[in-house]
Amino acid sequence: MAVGREAFHQRIGIEFVAVHDDGVTMQLHASRRHLNEAGAVHSGVLFTLADSALGHGISRAVGKPCTTAEMKVCYLSPAPPGILTARSRILRAGRRLVVARAEVCHGNERVAEALATFAVLG
Repeated sequence: MAVGREAFHQRIGIEFVAVHDDGVTMQLHASRRHLNEAGAVHSGVLFTLADSALGHGISRAVGKPCTTAEMKVCYLSPAPPGILTARSRILRAGRRLVVARAEVCHGNERVAEALATFAVLG
């Protein structure tokens, strides 16, 4: 059985799609288990997808593990079930702190935008 983030991503359903010079793209096929009482994808799922894309993109770019120091998510519209894609982009990378953003989309519709600061570990 996978341990750490791999096991977590498997349980939630997050997968890698692409690696970019400034981040990564990850996706999740949101099903009934990811929905809130209103029938939209739970905001915590959107937060987790964005956070995962940000963390993986930053760790890959700086070559060290990192952790979320702070993160703000703006939920732009309810996300229906289906394929959700998160694309992270590093805005500024320092030795100890990295600022990045991520877009979460359902098809061509942006459903959430995240802005985060990550602390570089090690």
